[in-house]
Amino acid sequence: MTSGIRRAICEQLPQLKNIYYALEVPSKAQNSSATRPLLQWILPADVAQHENELLDSLKRQQFDTTFIEEVRVVPRNGRNAAKVEFKIQPDAFTEQLLQSDTVAPKASAFQEEHVVVEYSSPNIAKPFHVGHLRSTIIGNVLANLHQHLGYRTTRLNYLGDWGTQFGLLALGVQLGNISDTQMRETPIESLYNAYVMANKAAAEDPQLAQRARELFTALEAGTDPTLSSEWQKYRQYTIDELTGVYDRLGVHFDSYEWESQYSQRDIGDVLTQLRLAGLLQREHDGREIVVVDDRRVPVIKSDGSTLYLARDIAALLERQRRLQFTRMLYVVDNGQADHFNALFSTATALDASLKDKLQHVKFGRILGMSTRQGKAVFLRDVLNEARDVMREKRFASATTKANSTLNDEHVCDILGVSAVLVNVLKQRRQRDHEFSWQQALQVNGDTGIKLQYTHCRLHNLLERFGDIELSEIKPSWKHLTEEPSDALAVLYELARFDQCVWQAKEQLEAHILVNYLFGLCNATSRALKRLPVKQEKCPDKQSQRLLLFRAAKRTLQQGMQLLGLKPLNQM
Repeated sequence: MTSGIRRAICEQLPQLKNIYYALEVPSKAQNSSATRPLLQWILPADVAQHENELLDSLKRQQFDTTFIEEVRVVPRNGRNAAKVEFKIQPDAFTEQLLQSDTVAPKASAFQEEHVVVEYSSPNIAKPFHVGHLRSTIIGNVLANLHQHLGYRTTRLNYLGDWGTQFGLLALGVQLGNISDTQMRETPIESLYNAYVMANKAAAEDPQLAQRARELFTALEAGTDPTLSSEWQKYRQYTIDELTGVYDRLGVHFDSYEWESQYSQRDIGDVLTQLRLAGLLQREHDGREIVVVDDRRVPVIKSDGSTLYLARDIAALLERQRRLQFTRMLYVVDNGQADHFNALFSTATALDASLKDKLQHVKFGRILGMSTRQGKAVFLRDVLNEARDVMREKRFASATTKANSTLNDEHVCDILGVSAVLVNVLKQRRQRDHEFSWQQALQVNGDTGIKLQYTHCRLHNLLERFGDIELSEIKPSWKHLTEEPSDALAVLYELARFDQCVWQAKEQLEAHILVNYLFGLCNATSRALKRLPVKQEKCPDKQSQRLLLFRAAKRTLQQGMQLLGLKPLNQM
């Protein structure tokens, strides 16, 4: 939120790309004794060759004295990298952080970069289960971070609706005599049950297995208009149901795409390209494969039908033509590492411009996430369970006041979803994560409930003093330095927001932002105790404290929204 100061430094250093977000607020230990606020730039390894030249030029640079009081160059010392300290004019620092109209700019440097994020991507014949949760919410945060920083961002949901198993699905719908009404009301459950039934029936009756193959052949060839029409409806009903879950998770997409868009009849050109480039090799059994790191990876089966890798290659090449992306992120679990290695290697061999643009954002599994009865096929069951537990906790709490203006069901749902999301997002993404209801739903620990509770406290405080016109009050560094140290601790936490957002984006790690918000909540809670507003008799102190808490609420709200949470004002 120190946008003006950061911009003033950047304007003097146009040769240093991305320094806007690389400027850091020094740690608490360094700040506690500081008489002046600092921003520091620790020189990255990639400028080491020009380090001395760069530091000399910085010493001669004239910076805007409205913001910058002094610039100090600290040379490299052993393992400690060289750094540049910008001593900030304190009132300008305070105003930047506490004025209500201060919004972090969308850095124009990134507007030309187009980042495509593919996430969630369930299979329409299977339940939207907890395994999809991590892809969905990590992908959403990464898309939010890029968008916040000014990148052109496209969010893709690439749904699995193709392959021979979908012949079984069509068969199951026929065998189960599933009506259109039933399909519309519970499409994912109906399709899942149809698939399970057909799979069992086909295993016992070879004729039914053959019928399933024929149905998929007709679907693939487009020779059965009724079946194709039904298929389109099933897909739309699926999206309608998924949208309800996504809305609860604070997730949205720019585009829903389908694996069937890249069925065999649609990707002949890509297969021809692969053959002409010598990338597809025919095996003695008729299969066609690509060689990746000495692995022979099948692309086309012996009967000529395509496998998932073929469709993914076609999808990637088509997206590059259509979207002209500068970076493509696939948010998919660790188990798919070999698939993405094969995809990136093969696609890059066909189109060298894709080199360094593709990334598999891996994540570990969630273990132990089920309802209290131990059942969790569908993610919505877990979200409903979280809502129900929050309802029980609220009614059992002695401090919960009756409030006729609150929609209790809505509040309980948001609290439950916040608990689940934050419990998952606070983990490092590549680790497997053991989910615990007890930890997720604590009020006192580092949880989603804590974030919501702190936001509500700040909202209620500001509403109570709504008659004070804060826009007319000038933030004062002097006032804050005369307060207990908790005031400056909050101020410095606010100043760290920009760098934490940048670091979360750079490392593709949501937990960096989550942990920052926990730190902000903890600093704010201490300040609310030590800096009471209601009991303070001095109007100047009262208004300065309100400015500080308003900025804390604004920053907390923005951070929560980046995580996909819906900040509550009352709970």
